Amino acid sequence: MGVGGQSGRWTLRTRQVLEFLEFWAGRNRTAASDLSGLLREYARKFPQMGSRDRKEWSMGVYQALRAQRIWSSSDRAADYAPWAQALTAGLLAMHGEEHPWVAYLREQYPSKMDLQSVLQENSSKGFPHSNFISPRLVDDIQSPDPAEGTYGIEKWLQEQGLPGMAWLRIRRGYETVLEERIHQQGWAAPLMFTLKHPSALQAWAMPLGLALNELEGYKEGWFEMQDFSCQRLVECMPANAAGRWLDACAGSGGKTLLLHEAYPDLQWFVTDSRASILQECSRRFQRAGWRNYSRALTDWLSSEPAELGSFPSQFDGVLLDAPCSGSGSWRNHPHLQLLGPPMNPLEFADKQGRMLARLWSRVRSGGYLVYATCSVYSCENEEVVKAFLASKEDSHLCLDRYLNASPQGGDTLYAALIQKK
Repeated sequence: MGVGGQSGRWTLRTRQVLEFLEFWAGRNRTAASDLSGLLREYARKFPQMGSRDRKEWSMGVYQALRAQRIWSSSDRAADYAPWAQALTAGLLAMHGEEHPWVAYLREQYPSKMDLQSVLQENSSKGFPHSNFISPRLVDDIQSPDPAEGTYGIEKWLQEQGLPGMAWLRIRRGYETVLEERIHQQGWAAPLMFTLKHPSALQAWAMPLGLALNELEGYKEGWFEMQDFSCQRLVECMPANAAGRWLDACAGSGGKTLLLHEAYPDLQWFVTDSRASILQECSRRFQRAGWRNYSRALTDWLSSEPAELGSFPSQFDGVLLDAPCSGSGSWRNHPHLQLLGPPMNPLEFADKQGRMLARLWSRVRSGGYLVYATCSVYSCENEEVVKAFLASKEDSHLCLDRYLNASPQGGDTLYAALIQKK
């Protein structure tokens, strides 16, 4: 398919993408980390863009960033403008040679190099600390197409250069009405997955770029935006989960809400070291209609954690969604890898081990600790757990696994379930 009469469309779209990327690159690290916020801000310059135009534009931005992450680690010199090169390579990986936007870019920015081969050859080089990636990452994955052979780490790395999906967790009872609202928007029907858990919660996948937070039902709490791998955390909970549970690093509360939906009888206590994040957590709980929980501001890495007031001294279960490199979620946040060198995973591992040890005293005998990260590095995951188990004679590993949703367009999570004897 040639460019044909659409050259004006691709000229405009290319200019919009390249202008934004230069704008983004000129922001400071804090501002540049909020890519979605900058996209909304910059889109106001183009009020004439319709929903299709905005989707093309934002996808072009993300694909250029994904390609730039890989290309920047290549030792092969570019022979034209770096962002135009990255945009061409990113769209080529996504659409192939025949797409009209790719054809336009090929005409405007010719290159003697095989851009697709460069990306494939450097997919591991472009992933920070790829030598730390756990070989267990692909244990539970089977290739959907037997002709493609075994699904391996190289395939996972290649997927990180492609767009994923937007994931929704649907509250029970709202499936039918939400499906109707999606149909009314003229959007394609979502891909639906039922979690392998007695709660039978549903995870829906939608294309990126849709204004899902403006869909009727979002503000009413009919659904939550949550990646598929995070939703699958319910698969790693104890079958007999009961009583009082602590979410030690609750963040904005997504996993707490998930487990509240799956286990409505659990009594939850949430902590975080950031006051603003706890406030956002409370707003999110309120939107979901949940008020029966307790919260406290504390830092579990502090030498003297804050007094927890009316919190019990021990819990039937503790969830530690530990601070980590975030390497399992970089696929849909490619810009974060371009804001400077990432922290060494071993530094996170040290903090994770100290948090595990401190929180273990908060688990009652017979209770459970669920350890989770969104990292794919073994030094932050199974190695941290192995060292912890070796140091605690009263600990028993019930299970640990990677929840790899990359083949479905999601992120990757690691989780371990540890019981106190």
